[in-house]
Amino acid sequence: MLISTHSGMPELNEVLARLGLTRYLQVLTENGFHSWETVVDITEEDLTALDFKLGHRRALQREIATSRGVPSSLSLDPENVSLEPTSLSTSALETLTRQISPPPPREKRRYRRHPKPDENAPKKPKTAYVNFADKLREDPDVSQLSFVNIAREVGRRWQDLPAMQKRGWESDAARAMQEFEAQMDEYKRTDNWRKYQRYLNDFKSQQSQQIQSSSGKRPNASRSTTDSSNNTRVYSRASPTSSSSSPTTAPSLASMGTEAEVCHNALTLAFSELVTLRGEILDPGTQIYNASNKPPRELMSRSIHAFIRGTGSLLFMWTEEQADELLDRIYQPSASHTTADAMSLAECFTVAAMGAHYDSDCFPDRIRKLLYASGTLHFHEQTARQDYLRTMRLLLCMSFYSLLEKHMSARYLIAAGLQVARWKYPSLHGSNSGPLDENWRKIYRSLIFMDSWLSYTLGYTSEVTPKDVQIICGSRYANAMSNVELIHAQTSKIGLVAAEIAKTLAAPELATRENIAVLSQKLDTWRKEVPHTLQIETLTSTAPTDLDVYQRRAILMVHIMYLGALILLYRQLLVATAETQLTDGAAWNSNITVQDARIYRDQCALAAQQTARILKLISFDGTLTKRCWLIIYWSFTSAIVLLFSATTKIMDGQTDGVEADIHFAGACIEGLESCRSFEPIAARYLDTIWPIYKSLHEKHQRMASRSKASLSAILHPLPPLLSPSIAISKEEMGPVCEKLSLLLIDPFGRKQGMPDDRSMRRMLNADGSCSVFWWK
Repeated sequence: MLISTHSGMPELNEVLARLGLTRYLQVLTENGFHSWETVVDITEEDLTALDFKLGHRRALQREIATSRGVPSSLSLDPENVSLEPTSLSTSALETLTRQISPPPPREKRRYRRHPKPDENAPKKPKTAYVNFADKLREDPDVSQLSFVNIAREVGRRWQDLPAMQKRGWESDAARAMQEFEAQMDEYKRTDNWRKYQRYLNDFKSQQSQQIQSSSGKRPNASRSTTDSSNNTRVYSRASPTSSSSSPTTAPSLASMGTEAEVCHNALTLAFSELVTLRGEILDPGTQIYNASNKPPRELMSRSIHAFIRGTGSLLFMWTEEQADELLDRIYQPSASHTTADAMSLAECFTVAAMGAHYDSDCFPDRIRKLLYASGTLHFHEQTARQDYLRTMRLLLCMSFYSLLEKHMSARYLIAAGLQVARWKYPSLHGSNSGPLDENWRKIYRSLIFMDSWLSYTLGYTSEVTPKDVQIICGSRYANAMSNVELIHAQTSKIGLVAAEIAKTLAAPELATRENIAVLSQKLDTWRKEVPHTLQIETLTSTAPTDLDVYQRRAILMVHIMYLGALILLYRQLLVATAETQLTDGAAWNSNITVQDARIYRDQCALAAQQTARILKLISFDGTLTKRCWLIIYWSFTSAIVLLFSATTKIMDGQTDGVEADIHFAGACIEGLESCRSFEPIAARYLDTIWPIYKSLHEKHQRMASRSKASLSAILHPLPPLLSPSIAISKEEMGPVCEKLSLLLIDPFGRKQGMPDDRSMRRMLNADGSCSVFWWK
């Protein structure tokens, strides 16, 4: 990717090399400082966030001041500077401001104790870049270099690494992080974790008492001077966060500083992921789209509206009126704004790229990717600060694209959007902003849905807090909702329940009678509270309704998610039942009886059958892509559940219900087949499940033949040794049952390398992971 610099400005790498600061080139470019022209406006806060050492920071500030016209022979003392203060960089101005008043008397710095690390906690894995660096240091040609040259060489090779190889490093690191998070979830249920939390609380209490004791001995004048000297620092932190959408009554500076820092870190991580994805799309010399180089409006409008029609009924991002206003700003700028602003360009190009997934005739894949990359180029931290409502919405939209491209940035984009939502939510700060508050809540709710979806389908730890749920699902918003609003609300609510189920029942031993009862009650409560307009009976009745085709399809998808939550609730019990059959009861250690488990199995299979029926009612058209992850995921999951149910029934010698299970599993497979040529994940799922389906279908046919032979034997008895057996042996069904168990019990590939516990889990490996297919 080529980035031009301002005429007359030196190259950034040349300046850093002259100052001996080449080590900071990578971190500067990754955080939006691609040229010297942008670096001259860097702030003290930015330098702190980028981990500049104090001496290096001052050397860079000196160079910035020199480039602004301050001779190197003069200090940054304002009395010796004849230029206007505004000609200096922001960072130099901060330095000058601090030097106006004499510094307060410095006290001896006290050593600040830190808590001891938790020795029993799982070790956090290394990042993709660190793993790459460790591997590269094994190269003799690299290891003999100096430390500085090794860092420079690692950075250069990482930048030049082909996209496919870099994706491999990132995928390995992401899987390691997923495993770490799963281990942490399990560790938090242990006595060691609770013991360490008590230690932390005691440590913080002691530190707080010491601080209060020491501050009580200081004179008030000294404290006042210290506060005064820090005035500039507090202002510089709060200043970038101001926005037209900021609340009228701001929170305290102390609390805002903490929230601002958390939000800044989340945004920084999200933007770094966007840089990575953009680097995989753009080649050097590629001409990007901008205000003077835009695709035809007709195609952009068609693509954007296709995206809104495809997603707008299920969750809120844009309305068609907002899309038309956006297009007018881009293609018909007003007299006061001759060119479109960066945020509008980012929104337009990104949403059009998403729409090309729903209407593939608008733009080919090459143009679709170029549109998205162009949108990310116009979206950076400076743009994000201009309007946080639009920033939330754009992060949400970009996460959709990342999800379809199988890129892990989806998680970080959603996390950043949620941080912005919490920090700037108008109602939390007493702002009566009317429509702003309403739109904010809608986007906030859609972010929560996406977070829940990533949590229970791809195994990510949910970022949603109880406070988020209280804000979005409060009863005060239930009145006077339109049909679309009702759909949006129910989508988020069932997503939250599903995420809670996946988290609570993360292992078979957690599938106890108590947990099942609590979660089942929550699902039943959701079902009873579904408005009459959104019930299946209303959709299938002859009475006319005011729902359009998109809303009807969205309602069907909401009910698929409800049935999917039922499957999540019972799937661990399916495996426990099968283990009991294969081990003659040795693996059963639950307080649920085998008979109860078989009842749950039948309920789970019934939910999967209902899912298959609803999937048949949803047709693919210009507003529903055959890359729809919701359709693909639940088609695959339902097929697994149905085949597993049929397998255990065959092992029991049971004939009732087996044919129906296999029939509906075939219907789910047909749905995947229609997506095979459009989505590689669907092809992988089919390659995994088709041999199992074929084998099970043949065994069922053989079992049916034996059943007919048994009926014949009643009329024409044979000697006992020649009588056919209806049931198929455990040895014959065992491999099929274990393969299906792998896909049910470990959908995220987390339990690799488990010790031999005389159960089928000893066979778990990456081949039994559903979501591992997603990132390969």
